[in-house]
Amino acid sequence: MPLVKASSAITVAAAAKADVVDRIAPAAAGGPGPDAWAAVNAIPWGTIASIMAAAYTALLIGEWLWKKLLRPLAERRGWVKPRKRWIITLDDLKEQQDTDRAPL
Repeated sequence: MPLVKASSAITVAAAAKADVVDRIAPAAAGGPGPDAWAAVNAIPWGTIASIMAAAYTALLIGEWLWKKLLRPLAERRGWVKPRKRWIITLDDLKEQQDTDRAPL
């Protein structure tokens, strides 16, 4: 499902961007001034929202890929320090109990 969201958001952003680029390019080449700000303010809010949605979706997909695919691969290869385990196994419990404490 994240791929469907990303592709639709990117498609809408690309389609919206094509209409806006023709208006912004000449003003951006002219340098800062009233014409440049008028071109930036002429961008519809829907276009800005679709571009932001595409960027956010790309970040979510990147996070999912890192957590599910890339980090475990990097941990197995030794590129990244393994995460701290929060599950205590029987061996860990035995190590914690085998200390030189005085008997109670």
